[in-house]
Amino acid sequence: MKPTWPVIIIFFSFVLMWIIKSEETCHLSSYFRAEKTLRLSNFNKQKIGLTEPQLEALELWESMLTGRSAPISKMLKDKYKKLGLNHLFTPSGFHLSAVMLPFTKLIQNKKWQLLIILIFGLAIFSLPGMGALKRMVLVKANQNILGQKSGFILALCLDILFGSFSNSPLSFCYSFLFLGIIYSGVNFLFLWFFFGQCLIAYFNGLLISPLILFLSPLLNFFFALAMPLLFILAIPLWNWQLQIGLKIIMILQKLVDYSVSLSSLVPSWEINLWIFIMFCLFYHAKRKFLLVCLVFLTQNLNRSRVSPIRLNAYEFVPMGRIIKKIVTNNEELIYWSDGKCKRELISGLWWEKCSPRRKSTHKILKKLSSL
Repeated sequence: MKPTWPVIIIFFSFVLMWIIKSEETCHLSSYFRAEKTLRLSNFNKQKIGLTEPQLEALELWESMLTGRSAPISKMLKDKYKKLGLNHLFTPSGFHLSAVMLPFTKLIQNKKWQLLIILIFGLAIFSLPGMGALKRMVLVKANQNILGQKSGFILALCLDILFGSFSNSPLSFCYSFLFLGIIYSGVNFLFLWFFFGQCLIAYFNGLLISPLILFLSPLLNFFFALAMPLLFILAIPLWNWQLQIGLKIIMILQKLVDYSVSLSSLVPSWEINLWIFIMFCLFYHAKRKFLLVCLVFLTQNLNRSRVSPIRLNAYEFVPMGRIIKKIVTNNEELIYWSDGKCKRELISGLWWEKCSPRRKSTHKILKKLSSL
């Protein structure tokens, strides 16, 4: 039996993301202030007297529990984004499942499990923000009554009508994509997760490392094991709880650092139309065409679409002093007192083009009038 359920999920996710990205280009909603997040006062009290690595680990711990990622450095966020672990900073199904895991293992009765979900739901709905987590409570409650797939569909319909869809449609889309893949029960689940991450990278214009196909599920497993313990240690966060929690976070962070270093050994992929064609060929078991497409893809990965700079007949060399320098990833612009130079990275080579400083028309006319 072919996995039609995840294909439908990915198709509708593609349509939703396309609509959302189209709307973002026409509106200013991406510049609005985000919804409120929960702050833990006991974490703020423990920040006094900590070393810099301990403080970073404490802020990372709080962000995983509350979704408040503002205190985390951009460099640290980029590491988690590169490994497809952004969901750790958005309280959602991953967090709810991790917290409820001990209860569901001890209590097998569905009625008692539903009661536990409702108790958690009342506490969660009283908190500010937490849209993805509230959505997951609806999913779990409906699944306990109607079954896995029917409960999933009904919960998302309720969320569209009365929930957090209007506040954060992109978060809804991510929940629909990954939860739909999880509840599909299809074989080779990690491959479908990888394709879901490729879909997100395609719409966000990001590169993706092929090694996260293996690294991301492994890291998710370790974080899922640690998450229930991190929730328990966070209350009331006495000194012994703080020390144990910080050690757990530091160990997990080392695993993330090693995974980022490992993923950098393999060139990242630029997600384009050929990746989707390869997925379709893989889905329909067209191995010969898949091999031809793979060979063609490797010849075009990360190729610069910018035409090389043509060499000028003469070359200007600035002789004055440097006034200002602007540096980006693929470009460097240096302003001299007598001109400017622009260096660009094109096809793996740095090209430099310098031009003299042009005098304004007003100064030229003034000079001519004085003659």
